[in-house]
Amino acid sequence: MPSSLLWAVDVHGRVYTLSTAGQYWELCKDGNLEFKRLAAVKQCCWGIACDQQVYVCIYFNDVPIRYQEETYENQRWNPVDGYSERLLPSDRWQWSDVTGLIHQPIPEFKLQSDHWKWESDWYVDENIGGEPTEKGGWTYAIDFPATYTKGKRWNSCVRRRRWIRYRKYKSCDMWAKIPSREDEQLPDPFNDITVGGWEITDEPAGHLSVWAVTVQGKIFYRENVNDQNPEGSSWTEIPALGEVIQISCGPGDLLCAVLWEGQLMVREGVNRENPKGNSWKIVEPPDSDNGIVHVSVGINVLWAISRDRRVWFRRGVCSENPIGAGWIGMNIEMVMLNVGLNDQVWGIGYEDRTIYFRQGITPTEYSGKTWKPIVVNRETDRASHAGSANSLTSGCITYRNCCLH
Repeated sequence: MPSSLLWAVDVHGRVYTLSTAGQYWELCKDGNLEFKRLAAVKQCCWGIACDQQVYVCIYFNDVPIRYQEETYENQRWNPVDGYSERLLPSDRWQWSDVTGLIHQPIPEFKLQSDHWKWESDWYVDENIGGEPTEKGGWTYAIDFPATYTKGKRWNSCVRRRRWIRYRKYKSCDMWAKIPSREDEQLPDPFNDITVGGWEITDEPAGHLSVWAVTVQGKIFYRENVNDQNPEGSSWTEIPALGEVIQISCGPGDLLCAVLWEGQLMVREGVNRENPKGNSWKIVEPPDSDNGIVHVSVGINVLWAISRDRRVWFRRGVCSENPIGAGWIGMNIEMVMLNVGLNDQVWGIGYEDRTIYFRQGITPTEYSGKTWKPIVVNRETDRASHAGSANSLTSGCITYRNCCLH
């Protein structure tokens, strides 16, 4: 049954989850890994471990994650050999993608990482447009490129057929290290990570925007993260307006980063065609003597913490106006905030390290009413009943809807 999870990391790097259907903080699997940052969404949780590596935990689902690899075998007819792999210099590759522009020989297809396995061997697709082809799967045309038909004609000078192979993701319900490409050298380790953007576009299915910040203040975006490619493909650096210390993105087009000087950078131009956006705009902190050190955004909200640990709410934030209209101070001190589903807000108190929940948040009053402490024992404290949320002393929290399993 769908439920909600609150994720937390204690000061020792251990990861805990608290379900709306549960009564205890539960220690996550892979207890040998220690984490310093987490970012959870409906289908997965991303994290930066204390070994400076990025990991993702894909929640188990009854529908497996499968990806179809394909390549096309191309041949040309000649009077001596008939149809053969002997192509003209101006023709496409013998093995190519559907356009013929990319060389794709079968031996060069490799699994993306150790978290995948081949589900079958290569086989010929003997259908075209839902209709069966002749045995062997060949389709015919006058020349490359052209309209292909399943029947051979007197002027069918070329032919092609599609080969298919499926791979399956096998590392669900565990922390899987994000692989790096051989040609990919990051300048320094990551220090912060955020995941969102699932409401930006419907294609590809399950799109996610994964952003990370390095210890030297550079911003990177993880390319091609979606349901069929949960690890993504590569990191792309996104130029910033200064040295960044922390970043946050919401379900839609809100993205904000904190600069070392205490200012906020708000990303503009994020949309369906360009999930990465195109420019930054500066938002000054509410107090010139105490700049911003932490920020979290949702759909229509932006919450921040200043250097003096005060909590601030940004009025008027929305897709049409990501900059907002002004700051409202809250009478509480915190070390971290996280905006979850429906713009609900969670925070970690500065003095007691207790986790708090903001009550009274509605579509007409996004700033809410009061802070309520979450007092829950850890699973390991069942026998003594001595533990509480205070003893969890969380170092990081993240809250998203997920499937409880």
